[in-house]
Formats: sequence, structure tokens, C-alpha cells
Amino acid sequence: MTRFSRALVATSVVVCAAFFHATPMQAQGFAISAQAGTTGAGGGVVLGLTPKINLRAMYGVVPRDPAITVDDVSFDLDLPSFLLTTVDLYALGGLHLSAGGLLITNEGNLNVVGTFEGVSVDFAGTSYTGGATDEVRGTFTLRKFQPYLGIGLGNPIGKKIGIHFDAGVGFGTLPTVELTATGPLADDPIAGPTYLANIERQEDQFDIPDLLRYYPVLSLSISIGL
Repeated sequence: MTRFSRALVATSVVVCAAFFHATPMQAQGFAISAQAGTTGAGGGVVLGLTPKINLRAMYGVVPRDPAITVDDVSFDLDLPSFLLTTVDLYALGGLHLSAGGLLITNEGNLNVVGTFEGVSVDFAGTSYTGGATDEVRGTFTLRKFQPYLGIGLGNPIGKKIGIHFDAGVGFGTLPTVELTATGPLADDPIAGPTYLANIERQEDQFDIPDLLRYYPVLSLSISIGL
């Protein structure tokens, strides 16, 4: 089963469970939505349980992997996809408080691939110049399921077309990092073992900010009421 299929199954379970617990007299409405933000671009479903409580599930995929440069190494980021499920409490008009969970797929891993062709880079105190196919690969292991708290504006229930905004935080743990290397430098029978050992030592020199314990969620959604 693919990541997308697993996310769709999880979304379906959430929605079906809501329908089983909400009788026709209780259910206030249903909407589908499209969204874009820090959890990627995707869509979801919203079920109005009561006039002041909605149940929501949103799935997002980052359509294009971003690239960053750190210490002269160019990194391409392979981001996971996200499934956000929340209970939204409308305390004042269209303003709501949200609580739920943020599921990060791909085992919660953020994968990066770095290249440094023709650039001299220091690994654990030793300088190396990369060739065309030399790569440094890193895996940042995030907390796969993160409790979520947020606020938002807009209620898709009861509207043919609605626009709403969400801002919140997934509460994770400080990620761990694992580095590996491929290419001629790593394959060199003489210098390769030392190079790989220095790459591994570089893991201990990563100063991971405490802010990476938290995943920020900012999203803008357009909904259609059914």
C-alpha cells in the first residue's frame, strides 16, 4: 500500500467514524476542501457535528522538493506528506480553536541529499573536494505522530463556497540525524573508510535547534459545501 493510499484509508476511517457517531439530527453539514500551506497542497473533508463543533481531516503533499545551501553543500529536501485531523470548536463566530493530531508519513523522515561538486567542504576537521557524483545523504527522524493545537478563521459548514485560514503547531520531539555518503570519495579503497568515518562524526557536530521540536502549520483552504 502506498503512502497516498494509507492516508486515504486513514481519512476514510476518520470520516466514517464521525458519521457513525453523528445521527442525521445531529449532523450539521458536510464539505470538501482544497488547501495549500506548510503541510503541502491537497484536500480534505469537513463534517459538522454540532453548530459549534466540526471534525476535519486534511491530506497534503509538497508538490516540489525545496533546495537549500548549507556550508557550501547544496541540499535537496525530500519532504514527507502530511495528514492533519482536528476537532474544531467555534467559540466566537468564524473563529475556532483546533485540537487533534498531525501524522507525518514516510516513517516521519525528512530526507536530504547534498552535492558539493568542485567545492572544498570540511567534514569533522578534514577538507574534501567533491566530484560530480559525490553525495552526502541525511535522514532527519521526526516524531511520526504529533499532537496538534491551533486556531483558525472561517467555517466551511453551511456555505456553498468558503475560505478559511489555519495556524497551529505539531508538538514533536527533537529530531535525530543520520548521515551517509556515496560516490568516488566514499568508494576510494584507501581514503574512503576515513572519509565515511568523518561523515559519521559530523552527525555529532549538528546543532539542531530546539524549534525543530515543533512543526508549524499554516494553511489556506477553499471549501465547497455539500
